Amino acid sequence: MRNWKKTTAAIAGIAALGMMFAGCGNPAAAGSDDNTDTSSADYWPAEDTKLDGVKLTFWAAQNSNKIPVKVIKDFESKTGATIDLQTIPDNYESNVQTKITTGDSPDLMFWQAVPSTLAGFVAQGKLQKLDNAPWLDNYADGIADAGGKYDGTYYGALVSAPDTEGVWYNKKVFEKAGITDTPKGWDGLIEAANKIKDSGAADSAFFEMAGSQWGTQWAVNVQLAEAAKNGLWDNVNSNKDSFEGKDILGAIKEYKQMLDDGLYNKDAGSAKDTDQAQALLDGKAGMIIQTNSMFSAIAALANNDKSTLDDTVGFFPISKEGNVATSIPQQGNCIVAFKTGDSKKEAATRQFMSFWLGSEYETFIKDQNYVSIMKDVETPDTVPQAQLDAFAALKDAVGSMQSQAVANPDLYLNLANMVNGTMTPEQVAKTTQDQFAQIAKAQGVEGF
Repeated sequence: MRNWKKTTAAIAGIAALGMMFAGCGNPAAAGSDDNTDTSSADYWPAEDTKLDGVKLTFWAAQNSNKIPVKVIKDFESKTGATIDLQTIPDNYESNVQTKITTGDSPDLMFWQAVPSTLAGFVAQGKLQKLDNAPWLDNYADGIADAGGKYDGTYYGALVSAPDTEGVWYNKKVFEKAGITDTPKGWDGLIEAANKIKDSGAADSAFFEMAGSQWGTQWAVNVQLAEAAKNGLWDNVNSNKDSFEGKDILGAIKEYKQMLDDGLYNKDAGSAKDTDQAQALLDGKAGMIIQTNSMFSAIAALANNDKSTLDDTVGFFPISKEGNVATSIPQQGNCIVAFKTGDSKKEAATRQFMSFWLGSEYETFIKDQNYVSIMKDVETPDTVPQAQLDAFAALKDAVGSMQSQAVANPDLYLNLANMVNGTMTPEQVAKTTQDQFAQIAKAQGVEGF
């Protein structure tokens, strides 16, 4: 029954995409008649422009609805505007798409601003263009290209660093296992894992959380960094390569081998994300292949104590051939502004973005204890070193499947099934490719 439900969910998602793209043709060509002059001074109101009587809505997910609270309060005080912060229940992405398909939409919204998730809204002409935004030139190296763009145009504004996919490790476990240097390349990673296993320095070398499903994809994604730099996703997007090809299927098989070799926790199939965070912090696991969002959960368990975190948890990027990081903008990293037909409200949303990423930014990152993504704003000295190291790795990172593929199939669900023994690597690859092709076809992607 479990597999049937997941298949139904995937089909429902494809159907929703089909509704979003109905009548739009090729999304890459959509919006070409929008000649908005984003370089005009009038397009970017001054941060302190008075907005008495202007009411905006802002959609956020359950895990991101606390992020903009102080920014909103400060903007309201500065301008006289009112912003209604509304929490959309999980699953955020599907619920947002359903609401918008039925005619409801916000003025502002948190959104994972990668091509595959922007495409539907751009195809319908729903998003405001953000080219020539006053904050773009102030982004730190690598940030402006890490997310927010579709077909060369900015539609999303990154307010925090995209997540870095890599290895978060327990420093004390490494010490017990006699590991003095962080691993170089995949062979080095497996060597370190076997040292942890053979020495008994932890209950398991790695910890997986297939009971929560979403984290299973990272062990595959990070192996594809060099292939991605060499055009893997361009080839997948044009149907010249696939999830059944040597690179992606090879990464899936390697992940399965790690499970078969006992390098993961015995309850990998049922363990949850909360278990994973606790296991790494407690030293019951030596490593997790994860994103910054899991480090945030670990930090919360440590009461955000920088000293404890610096002594216990480290980070290093990993890839098949070396230490190339993989990046993925998450929903809570980026905001988009909708076209509503009300020019005053639309201008107010752009003013809000300019305020957030302008004079308010230093206050924002201190409030959230975030790494700064702005050249002229220093990162708070309370940010843990592992988080700083993950941010530093973004400079040379390559975009993940979510960032580069034209569609995002249910790879993580299929991998969770594999962890639980109900799918083989070949079945994971075929099912994922079939889903990818269906979504790409619904989007009108050439070659499908």
